[in-house]
Amino acid sequence: MKVFGSNTSKAVAVPLFVLAMALALLGPWTHSVVAQVSGATLSGVVTDEQGGPVPDAAVKIKNLGTGVTREVRTNSDGLYSAPNLNPGSYDVTISAKGFQNVVQHSVTLNVGAQQSLNLSLKVGSFNQTIEVTAAPPDVQTTTSTISSTVDSTTMRELPLNGRDWTSLATLEPGVSSIPNQVGTGFSANKGNRGFGNQLSNGGHRANENTYRVNGVSINDYSNGAPGGASGLNLGVDGIQEFSVLTSNYTAEYGRTSGAVINAISKSGVNEFHGTAFLFDRDKIFDAKNYFDPAGAIPPFRRVQFGGSGGTALRKDKTFVYGTYEGVRQNRPGSQTIHVPTDAERALAVPAVAPYLKLWPEAPAGTPVDSNGVTQTFNVALPSISNENYATGRVDQKFSDKDSLFGSYFYDSGPQSQPDPLLNAIHQVFSRRQMASVEETHIFNPTLANTLRVGLSRVRGDINDPVSGSSVAKDSTLAIAPGAVGPPQIGVPGVLTTAIGLGGLNRFLHRWTSAQAYDDAFLTRGTHSIKFGFAFERMLYNITEKLSPNGRLNNYPSLAALLNNAPDRLNALAPGGSNEVAIRESLFAGYVQDDWRIIPNLTINMGVRYEFTTLPKDANNRIQEITTIVNCATPGVAPGPTSPCGPQHVDSFIHSNPTTKNFEPRIGFSWDPFKDGKTAVRGGFGIFDVLPLPYEFGLNTAATAPFQIIGFDPAATLGSGVDPNISFNPNKIRNRYIDQNPKRADVLNWNVNVQRQFGTNWTLIVGYVGSRSVHLSVSGDDINLVPPVMTSAGLVIPSNTYQLDPNWGGANGGITPGGPGGAGIRPVLFDGESTYNGFQAQLKRDMSHGLQGQLSYTYGNCKDTSSAPVTGDTYVNSVAVPLLLSKSYRIGACDFDIRHILVGSVIWDVPGPKTGFASYVGGGWQIGTIVTATSGSPFTVTFGGGGDPLKTGFNGDFSMDYAQLVTGCNPTPGITNNSAGRVLAFDPNCFTPAPAVAGGVLVGNSGRNRFYGPGLTTVDFSTFKNFSFRERYKVQFRAEFFNVMNHPNFAAPNFLNDANNSILTSNTGVIGSTSTSSRQIQLGLKLSW
Repeated sequence: MKVFGSNTSKAVAVPLFVLAMALALLGPWTHSVVAQVSGATLSGVVTDEQGGPVPDAAVKIKNLGTGVTREVRTNSDGLYSAPNLNPGSYDVTISAKGFQNVVQHSVTLNVGAQQSLNLSLKVGSFNQTIEVTAAPPDVQTTTSTISSTVDSTTMRELPLNGRDWTSLATLEPGVSSIPNQVGTGFSANKGNRGFGNQLSNGGHRANENTYRVNGVSINDYSNGAPGGASGLNLGVDGIQEFSVLTSNYTAEYGRTSGAVINAISKSGVNEFHGTAFLFDRDKIFDAKNYFDPAGAIPPFRRVQFGGSGGTALRKDKTFVYGTYEGVRQNRPGSQTIHVPTDAERALAVPAVAPYLKLWPEAPAGTPVDSNGVTQTFNVALPSISNENYATGRVDQKFSDKDSLFGSYFYDSGPQSQPDPLLNAIHQVFSRRQMASVEETHIFNPTLANTLRVGLSRVRGDINDPVSGSSVAKDSTLAIAPGAVGPPQIGVPGVLTTAIGLGGLNRFLHRWTSAQAYDDAFLTRGTHSIKFGFAFERMLYNITEKLSPNGRLNNYPSLAALLNNAPDRLNALAPGGSNEVAIRESLFAGYVQDDWRIIPNLTINMGVRYEFTTLPKDANNRIQEITTIVNCATPGVAPGPTSPCGPQHVDSFIHSNPTTKNFEPRIGFSWDPFKDGKTAVRGGFGIFDVLPLPYEFGLNTAATAPFQIIGFDPAATLGSGVDPNISFNPNKIRNRYIDQNPKRADVLNWNVNVQRQFGTNWTLIVGYVGSRSVHLSVSGDDINLVPPVMTSAGLVIPSNTYQLDPNWGGANGGITPGGPGGAGIRPVLFDGESTYNGFQAQLKRDMSHGLQGQLSYTYGNCKDTSSAPVTGDTYVNSVAVPLLLSKSYRIGACDFDIRHILVGSVIWDVPGPKTGFASYVGGGWQIGTIVTATSGSPFTVTFGGGGDPLKTGFNGDFSMDYAQLVTGCNPTPGITNNSAGRVLAFDPNCFTPAPAVAGGVLVGNSGRNRFYGPGLTTVDFSTFKNFSFRERYKVQFRAEFFNVMNHPNFAAPNFLNDANNSILTSNTGVIGSTSTSSRQIQLGLKLSW
């Protein structure tokens, strides 16, 4: 099927021996340096005054901080290359017999960069020296990769909310923070999707990015952004700088198709340098959120403190550096709860009365709701975080030929929060560790090699029980096997759901990634050739315990609860929760040739091959439904031999789609004026989205045999443990995974122009595009009645079997039962996406105390699903889409933001430098980040819960699109309804789909067709620096986040506000903001 008007790309079938032959042929060649390492490569051509090459010239590159010097020599073409240099400032000295020496000062090398420095020598005496103090042009004339560096000044001096350095990646074109991320809350938890701040780059999913520190991947178990339980990625004082590679990086980078965020930790220098800091945020400085209730601002306090320091243990030889940062935070949220009135409580039968203590009594004077049975009021939910982060690094230069460094970081801490009724406190806990060692050996001035090994470990515990009230811990109120307290109890739309201690869904994630890399670089003539290999062993253990105390939360009315009417109980079987232990390995090799065809034109050519082993369970317990074709057989009673039932398999997928993962990449960079100030560049490459453990773990742990959930359709309260719970194998939740996935490949391309103006200004404009096929697609259930396309539109036919009527809790009959069964959780590999974007950036390097940049992106992202891990990956995702209809699924990506404008400025305000006046008027500094974006997409549905389409689904999210009224403008902007509440769309523009014969018609409004309110924020900082005793500086900081206090309304969504379905009391009503109100942070920092 053609989804976006283009054919599915085919795998590149290049024989494996081609790569092996290429590596073998490189062996006798002459020069070797690194690729894919975190250090920078400095290369260039040394010529005479007539433009001829100068061979055998000595090139000495001296790090001004450490004093470490690297010496290389030019070849017969005048070409030199020095790999794996630590980011920093360098002096480069070039000397050759018969020529004057040239010293180029102030050469700045950035993390992972390929910096070009071409110099011309004049004939003269060897003892004559020409000093060049002007910085060389900052234009990338030798690579087609679109990348940018966030330097240490930017990280230190811009207002940084939470001191999360990865958030600064959004300063670059094409990179945006996804506004629809799930938070750490009562009903859904960010930790299952990764704790870190999720970013999208150029239309790619957040799981397609790679985060590296010192060349080692630190992606977590969700293959997402790194972060602690608080959601922050700490340690900004331990990061020297980081680069963001956004499009068409060369063959040395793999395991990814999105952005590469490549950081390098700080190392010690010969002088002792360090910092000590304290940052404080308190509610007394903050403004109220738009949706905060009347009265005082909810209490809030965050304190961040720590220090860093490094020096040389042996000058020019041994260096150490370390950091520590602590966070102590109490950040209550505000939530509205609904409780029974005293009059209703008095009507409860004796068996139910003890459970009503789970709902607090309303404060005196609280009015009774219009339904006459409940009262509504707001409560504060204190969320407490305690996090500790530490890093260490040791660098050792053994000789001019050997150097070694090792690094380590540790990040650990919990975040706790009570349930909305304040009965039980649960917590999430995160612990991250990474260790790496890298050795560089220089055999001679023209031959070097780097070997690197690393280990990354992540632990994520979701909803661990901490403490509870007496009723929350009362085991006599338990009704589920093995429960330690009362079950979840709720009346949807009437009462806030109550839980006992330990009653939330619990998840235990354990991730270990062992990595090894070897990289090399060879030069022959005008060819610079890199090659290397990578290995990664991945271990992912996950355990789920769904509703350990049972779930009884579908009472049709408060009266039914008070009268102890039978209701459906879902309960975990004794011993029915088992660990999934996924094991997988990755192998990769690459060759990359950067060929200077002529001095001002470089062609980048490369090929990478990477494959993964089949993902398996270490305990060999995988059980899956392997086909969903022809499962509906009339007259076949449910039983172990029913068609399309689960069966034991050796791995999660049967065939390996990665065996032919050859990834050719080609690009060019042309300097048309031969002055190093202009680059016309373009690139095209094939990348892969590998079938990694995150695609299989979370939902597998929720299905048999790893999770056994039974039910009793007529359970009651107060009668002890229910003996009537059925664990019928045909009724429990099962797993379906497409057994023969095709290669999930991605085509990325770009064309751009980069130009330097004057000495400090650089402009880049370009077009970026991508096309992805065979991506993984997840959902909460696939066991639905298959849709059919008719002249009226997409219809769910009546009198039709569910896809697999004898399994996953389906009723085995023609008409789906109600409510539906436990379901079958799928992974398909038919996802597709396309992206086209215009990107531009104007940048001014620091000069005369002023530095800044302005980035703009216009992008258009479409796909058939944005959910690789779970159906509700984002709060606006359709959790249970009709997966068998691609036309139903096509729409804007869940993270599609059409317009993004981000600017930043750092200004050292001129002032007196000496005397008393300098203490008052000197040392001032201002920084700001301005962000303006268009809104994020949303879907308007009908029937917020239940099963309005009669598909046989048992859940709380609708997949039925609403019908758009012809000629009506559904999104006229922010408006108010008759009650004065803020609306994101006009509810009057939508109705249920019209009735049709033979089934239920799906509405025509479509997926992600509409866009919510835009976002505008201004973060501002002002610093006052006091210097004393030459080496010491004290900095007072005042940072203002969302200084204009602009309310950035969240788009309608399923998870947080449940305001996207029509014909409900809050249809279209905006209930939250996507950013905080104005917050002020004060800080004090000592530097030396």
